[in-house]
This record gives sequence, C-alpha cells and structure tokens, in this order.
Amino acid sequence: MEDSEERGGGPGEPGMTDRELLLNLYATQLLVLFLAVMLLLVQGRLSAGLFQWRESLYWAAGVLLGMIVVGIEVLLVRVLPPEWLDDGGINLRLFRGRSLWHIAWIALLVSVAEEMLFRGAVQHWLGIWGTSLLFTLIHFRYLRRWAMSCLLFAVSAALGWSAEWSGTLTPAIVAHFIIDFVMGALIRMGRIPGMDGPPDKA
Repeated sequence: MEDSEERGGGPGEPGMTDRELLLNLYATQLLVLFLAVMLLLVQGRLSAGLFQWRESLYWAAGVLLGMIVVGIEVLLVRVLPPEWLDDGGINLRLFRGRSLWHIAWIALLVSVAEEMLFRGAVQHWLGIWGTSLLFTLIHFRYLRRWAMSCLLFAVSAALGWSAEWSGTLTPAIVAHFIIDFVMGALIRMGRIPGMDGPPDKA
C-alpha cells in the first residue's frame, strides 16, 4: 500500500491515513485563517498595513530569522536523543511523500494563517509572552517533549518580536515559511535523523 494510504501513528490521529492527515491539516489551517480574519475585523486592524511586502529589510530579517531557527533545529535533532523530539511521526507522514512545490504550498498556508492569527490578532491582546504560551499549548503534540515545547516558545517569541519591531507581519511570515519549508524538504529528502523514510511519489 502506498505511503499516502498508510494508517498510523500520531497522537490524536488514531487510524488516520496519510491522506486524511493531510486533509485534516488543510481544514485546520483554513479554520485558523478564518478565525484570524474575523478577529482582525473585530479589532479593526485588517488592512494592507499588516503586510508590507515591498520592504526588503523585512524580507531579509525574516529569511535570517528563519535560517537561524532551522540551524538550531537541525543541531538539536543531531545532538538530542530522538525521543526528546518525537512528534509521533506526524511530520514524517505529512512530508515524506510530497513534492517540493506541495511542501512549499503547505508552508505558505501555515505561515500566513498562523501568523495572521497569533502575531496579527492574538498578540494585540496578549502581548508577545502570552501569545507564545498559547502558541506552544496549541501545538499539543509537543507538550510531553520539553525540548520541543521550549523551542516552540522561543521561536514564537522571536516571531512576535519581529512583528513588534517591524509593525508588520512580513518578517514573521517569511521566517515561518522558511522554517516549515526547509524542515519539510529535509524530512522529505531523509536528511533528518530518525525521519529517513524516502518519498515514494512526487
């Protein structure tokens, strides 16, 4: 049976096929995007000013932050015991059978949706630290892995700081995209220890 139809393994996804896991990801992120738009409308803050795409400094800051986080994550998976970073195989199942363009699309959707909600809307109410705590708790599959929880909190705080510094979501979205795309591509190519399943189809 193809990888996309394998059933398995992550917490909260008992018996899900890989296709169902992917559809669940899309449904969740579309819900996140919808909530973000609604909250920003309530706040009266949904405007083009949230996205200053023409400012090269913000792009550069996002790329730099994203690559720093990727470097830290790659270092951690090489020096820490695998069980400290285990997510139940969810990321492996999501990325190992995807083409690079599909991974890029997933990374784009997740980065835009989550940054609009957390850094765009929630941070306006809770600030950087409250938002970072909520962001960490939302990623519940990592809560029993203290190393991953600490990393998530730190990354969220860094993304929050980038939004606070720039007054726009651009660097946070760019950094989030870089993190998700590069890590997803590395998982697909079998470059992450413990996640070396080769892709069966593009």
